[in-house]
Amino acid sequence: MLNDGHNTSLQYAANWTQSFLTPLLANEQFMNRTLILLTYDESATYPMPNHIVSLLLGGAVPSNKKGTTDDTMYTHYSIISTLENNWELPNLGRYDVGANVFQVVADQTGYSNHVPSDATSVNNSLSYGGFLNNDPKKYLPIPAPNLQLVGAGGQGVDASVHNYWNKAESELTPYDGSGTLYDGGNGVSDPNAPVYKSQAPGPNVTSTATGSSPTKGSAASRTLVLDNRIAGLGMLLSMVLVALLAV
Repeated sequence: MLNDGHNTSLQYAANWTQSFLTPLLANEQFMNRTLILLTYDESATYPMPNHIVSLLLGGAVPSNKKGTTDDTMYTHYSIISTLENNWELPNLGRYDVGANVFQVVADQTGYSNHVPSDATSVNNSLSYGGFLNNDPKKYLPIPAPNLQLVGAGGQGVDASVHNYWNKAESELTPYDGSGTLYDGGNGVSDPNAPVYKSQAPGPNVTSTATGSSPTKGSAASRTLVLDNRIAGLGMLLSMVLVALLAV
């Protein structure tokens, strides 16, 4: 709660981050297959609603990408979709499907990202109704996943999700795999709230460099391999260490 800046300040969190990362970044063996994502949970710059800065560091960043910026539209769900794409994993049947993959990974796997149709209008500072809303008028039960989705890993919904939700396959769901962003509108009305629809396959937002679906045999040649992961989760500052194999 101190080091992540929640109960302190940006300067306090930055000082801790520098002290923690500096020796790791100097360790060539540790950094050889490591990608570090340094990001925030949220911002307090309300004219730019929850647009946050994220940094990718480590040996997995190609030389030609160092010092550059990436204007691809990402959300926190992109962390999950990147891992799924990275290791050709099944998906969760929720907003992980359709979330853009980190371009530094997509370039190596042949995945094609896309721009959400409403990227310029969404206000990420305001929440729509849901399970954790304490306003009875805005409370909604946890929606069923869309069991027909195929994610960035080229796989369907994970078997454990299927097993838990298999009796809910006829329920309406807001998860359509489109990557559309939702928000709570202006705090009074919420025209951008999720739309519940019948479960169905999502749009084709996954692709490979060859135009074919990833295969088990191709994984060894291009999969980015996880060795270590350390997560510091807080209200303001989040850091994830993922070890990657450069292709």
